[in-house]
Amino acid sequence: MRMSCSNAVPSGAPSAFTVTATSSTSITASWQLPPADDRNGKITGFKLFYKKKVSPGPQAMVPVSSGFIRTNVFSGLDIYTEYEFQVLAYTAVGEGPRSSVKYRKTKEDSKKIDET
Repeated sequence: MRMSCSNAVPSGAPSAFTVTATSSTSITASWQLPPADDRNGKITGFKLFYKKKVSPGPQAMVPVSSGFIRTNVFSGLDIYTEYEFQVLAYTAVGEGPRSSVKYRKTKEDSKKIDET
């Protein structure tokens, strides 16, 4: 089996990972490619992980099967509830490390909350 330009898994997580509450039931995540020295081949996609902060058990995973898409909207979330998020990049060979965990609370219903 011949590998194209991908010869290793990424050695670094995606950079500039942010999560922003966009409504009382949605949070938008955005990120950039891992640093060039950490890509180790062509990034073919990303995996996003999330769950309620207080919820036991594993995080849910959302695949982003394109190295060009660097944003995702999580919708249908609970109102004014804190969630945790992580992202990783992968090549044809496998997955790189996850980013650090980011926390964000959805907005209160019909009120604007400014949290950083």
